[in-house]
Amino acid sequence: MDSLAHLILCGFSLMISGKVEAALDLMLINSVPLVGNSETSLICIADRWSSRESVTIGRDYEALMSQHQDPLEVTEDEKRGTAKKVVWKREQAGETIGAYYCEGKVKDEVTRIRTMKMPLGASFLPVALTMTVNKGEHVNISFIRKIAKEEDAVIYKNGSFIHAVPRHEVPNVLEVTYSEVLLQDAGVYSARYIGGNTFTSAYTRLIVRRCAAQKWGPRCSSICPVCMNNGICHEDTGECICPPGFMGKTCEKACGDNTFGRTCKESCKENSGCKYYMFCLPDPYGCSCATGWMGLACDEECQSGFYGPDCKLKCNCNNRGKCDRFKGCLCQFGWRGLHCEKEGSADVPPQIKHLPDHVELNSGTEFKPICIATGKPLPVIEDFKLLKQDGTVFKPVSFLSNRSEAKFHINRIQPPDSGIWVCSVQTVAGMAEEPFHVTVKVPPVPQYAPRMIEGGHNFLTIDINADSHTGDGPIVSTKLLYKPAKGYQPWMSVEVNGESKKLDNLEPKTEYQFCVQLSRQGDGGEGHPGPQASFTTAALGLPPPEDLTLIPESKTSLILSWKPIAQKPEDDLLVEVERTSVNDNSGDQDNVITGVPGNISTLVIGDLEPRQQYRCRVRVNTRSDGEWSDYLYAWTYSDRIPPSPDNIKIFNITDTSAIISWSTAVGQSISSIIISYKMYGTADHTDVTIKNTTTTQYPLKGLEPNTAYLVQISAQNNIGSSNPNASLELKTLPETKAPYESKGGKMLLIAILGSAGMTCLTILLAFLIMLQLKRANFQRRMAQAFQNVVREEPAVQFNSGTLTLSRKAKNSPDHTIYPVLEWNDIKFQDVIGEGNFGQVLKARIKKDGLRMDAAIKRMK
Repeated sequence: MDSLAHLILCGFSLMISGKVEAALDLMLINSVPLVGNSETSLICIADRWSSRESVTIGRDYEALMSQHQDPLEVTEDEKRGTAKKVVWKREQAGETIGAYYCEGKVKDEVTRIRTMKMPLGASFLPVALTMTVNKGEHVNISFIRKIAKEEDAVIYKNGSFIHAVPRHEVPNVLEVTYSEVLLQDAGVYSARYIGGNTFTSAYTRLIVRRCAAQKWGPRCSSICPVCMNNGICHEDTGECICPPGFMGKTCEKACGDNTFGRTCKESCKENSGCKYYMFCLPDPYGCSCATGWMGLACDEECQSGFYGPDCKLKCNCNNRGKCDRFKGCLCQFGWRGLHCEKEGSADVPPQIKHLPDHVELNSGTEFKPICIATGKPLPVIEDFKLLKQDGTVFKPVSFLSNRSEAKFHINRIQPPDSGIWVCSVQTVAGMAEEPFHVTVKVPPVPQYAPRMIEGGHNFLTIDINADSHTGDGPIVSTKLLYKPAKGYQPWMSVEVNGESKKLDNLEPKTEYQFCVQLSRQGDGGEGHPGPQASFTTAALGLPPPEDLTLIPESKTSLILSWKPIAQKPEDDLLVEVERTSVNDNSGDQDNVITGVPGNISTLVIGDLEPRQQYRCRVRVNTRSDGEWSDYLYAWTYSDRIPPSPDNIKIFNITDTSAIISWSTAVGQSISSIIISYKMYGTADHTDVTIKNTTTTQYPLKGLEPNTAYLVQISAQNNIGSSNPNASLELKTLPETKAPYESKGGKMLLIAILGSAGMTCLTILLAFLIMLQLKRANFQRRMAQAFQNVVREEPAVQFNSGTLTLSRKAKNSPDHTIYPVLEWNDIKFQDVIGEGNFGQVLKARIKKDGLRMDAAIKRMK
């Protein structure tokens, strides 16, 4: 269904882009149609951009059965673009007599041009090699007698006898007459004496147009344009077929001396020009000499006042125009027209501008070529065509008249569309064709699915595996597409710059689908995703051990240690250690895996090589593999004394100090660097031992001014010290007095110290104020809490000697906020009192950095 839909879409896109028909510009040159004792040939010429396989030459057995049966030796004509030729040498003259065709194929349409060759010594010769008439017209097919014989004359049509003339009645002009010619009357007519044969016959071909004069179309109802200079209207297309030497919509524009073709770009290569050349064009034109020549052999020049093919046109030039046998009237400045009868400057043939030589497209994209042309008159939209190499013709979809710019549209271009495309413009002033090359590239698609290199519970490392791909490069972008296999989540993509890609933050124990998408340059260069592959992340594993260390133990062993792993009794832990040699020159760098129980936290890695660097990583496995730790690197101890430090330099020398730097060889287990120096000429020396082997320079201080020293450096490892290197001479500078420190400098120091002190005092004062405010706030809240407790006190009043008691009215207290205390905030100190209902305890309350004493009653 997809393929069918694609075909329908392509067909529809071609229709809307203006496809009209297949077209092929084809021409047959019959060199020396009257064969004598000279070389003769047939040349079949097609468009320069047509394929050579689309053109061929053959014998026309439909027109003449009784001719040579030997196949023709057809070769390429190297002098022309797309052309085939057949050449007969002088001694092969007898093999040339007969009928031939030049055939061109465009898609399913075939264009065939017919011609004949006849002997120069034939008894009869036709008036013309071909005759073109309209349906219903009166026609006389004439043969001129060249040799008189006492024999009957016979006439054949397509090899079949149709008429005979008794020997005593044979006229000088032998004719076949049709008063109203019909389509079935068309064909090849031949005349000879009855005693002759094919090789003594004369041939002419009658071409009958399907329509009446000046009519064309399926029903012959359309009016033909006025085809000038003996051009003929095609009954199917309504276009003028211009004779050789003229071009333009109405064949008005002359090409010039010995040039021909639809755009006047072809020429006769011989010194004699187009002499002896009979030009044959598709029906209904037939054959004629080139402009300026006449005769059955095209070897006669036009008489004065005549021009054109077969010299049938008369000049009749006005306004002092001059007649040229190739072009017709050559008008004076300010005049134009076929007979110089119109005022104004001459028309200018169209010229195509700004067309690129090469266009590269990606398959499936839109193609929107633009053709711009100039000329006089300015071309209009109907004058433009776009031709594909297979002959398909497109019409413009839009047009800018002020620029004479035609735009075409091909909806989905495909690789078979690659080849030569042609922008064609034809006006009354002439015709121009400009080819350009179109290359349709196929976007790349990987041939193989991606592969997994490494995986964990939350990551997968994927090998792109896209070196082999179909389609065209170069590759400008590589994307890795992925998504969970289950569910309906959309594809996610990530750009890949190398051969692999690590994807992080994936879900544990989840299956993912992967594929690779490649892209090339240009619009639509993104190819289809390649084959898919599925990979699953590991189950969630344990993290690597903590506090990993790797240190050398001996020349052949390292100690790997880590923090003990906490585990439950039911856990079955296995610590897996992977060890690899980093700089082993033996080529044996395979990973060595060692497993130890989970309750062990130290591993001695033995059977190693001295002075070799190794790397290790560790993981803790349970039912699933854990995560690998980062690599740890360490060297085994050396088995030889280390080489002396090299690249020693002394710099920044002052009167009492200098800096010395050096470099040491790696992998020599160097534990310390020893710098030994002494004054020149003395025996006592000073040794400085540097334990930090990563240090590569050291400042020597306390030296005497203006004094020479000798310095040596050596390295020490587990075997011993290196051989001392050559002594270096160091000479300190003369003593220099300390520069006077100005009063301004002291004042600046005092100002800085004072500013720093004031800043510290300000911070301390702010801290004390905040602390006091916080304490006061806490005491206020505590006091408010105790004051809000309601107490009923008796009021004593004396009234007439009688003692009475009354109670105060209760006030309606506001909403009380009580502090919230924790048991840790209360510290009980002593018992104040005890009664029947409980105890009163002394306690100290501490909260928010504040404290207070309180009495707390505890009930029994």
